[in-house]
Amino acid sequence: MENEYGYTIHLMENPTRADIIDKLDELRETLVEADNLLIYYAGHGWLDEQSGRGYWMPVNARNDRRSRWVSDAILTDALQALHAKHVMVVADSCYLGTLTRSVKVPERNKAYIERIGEKRARVVLSSGGLEPVADSGGGKHSVFAAQFLKALRSNEGVLDGTQMFERVRQTVVLNADQTPEYSDIRKAGHEGGDFLFVRKDE
Repeated sequence: MENEYGYTIHLMENPTRADIIDKLDELRETLVEADNLLIYYAGHGWLDEQSGRGYWMPVNARNDRRSRWVSDAILTDALQALHAKHVMVVADSCYLGTLTRSVKVPERNKAYIERIGEKRARVVLSSGGLEPVADSGGGKHSVFAAQFLKALRSNEGVLDGTQMFERVRQTVVLNADQTPEYSDIRKAGHEGGDFLFVRKDE
């Protein structure tokens, strides 16, 4: 997708908690207002039912020790501090619905796209709510990841985050026991914008 969307990709394979936090700090230091950031997390997640908090489980995590987990609070604080105007977290992981709340589908036109493009956005698209999610079912990918990539490839212009959610959700619900969710991220500096996938001219 580098060529189609002009992304610069930083791949982190099997990162530790420290690796993830260090990368977020690096992004805080380098991104500017004109930048957009898409974070795609594919990995294990954990829900602390007593606190209601969700966690990413890095490669060195232990189920009985939170010192190696990445909480949704850490992620929220990091996103709040970023200078980038539009940030989307795509979480293909169990229990990351803790970051979301319900979203209303807007009426779209050119003025709407221009308006959301001007406003700061901190949004999350999760592969499921407070539930386990499938890590297979989409060929080489999870069923969620396969539909996400399909939506990117079929986009011929501008696709906003809510449209991406609509395209992914229907097929995932039909093919897996999970329901994707999409929302602004609470307490992360969201100002009513949305993430825009803008396909570059060939």
